[in-house]
Amino acid sequence: MTVLDASAVVALLVDEPGGAEVLRILHRPVTTFISSVNLAEVIDVLGRRTLDIEQVEREVELLLHGGLEVVAADETVGRDAGRLRAAHYHRRHRNVALGDCFAIATTTRVGGPLVTSDRALAEAAGSEGVEVVLIEDSRGRT
Repeated sequence: MTVLDASAVVALLVDEPGGAEVLRILHRPVTTFISSVNLAEVIDVLGRRTLDIEQVEREVELLLHGGLEVVAADETVGRDAGRLRAAHYHRRHRNVALGDCFAIATTTRVGGPLVTSDRALAEAAGSEGVEVVLIEDSRGRT
């Protein structure tokens, strides 16, 4: 099993450097998940970038029909995400978003590595014992 952060899906859909690795992950014969909160982030980010929300929705639908599974942000995941943010967020030293914490909590629930290009998220996840696959960011840095 593998969990994708919003940054990984965005990288795939806008053809950023890390997108090729995400595509390879999606083609593996393992279940790939995304938190419903991170899915909302994908739609938000791409909708603001492209201003074509219908196209964004079509691309997300293709991923979902291709096997990407959405994990609902229920009470337990929500509580875990809140605790993670309280423990790891620092405005100057580690700007971990609440959505990032949902990605960590979801990965803890379903297992497997978390795929992201977000260094702050990777640090927080690693300190929680979550395996991380760090992909290249939009500038090609790992």
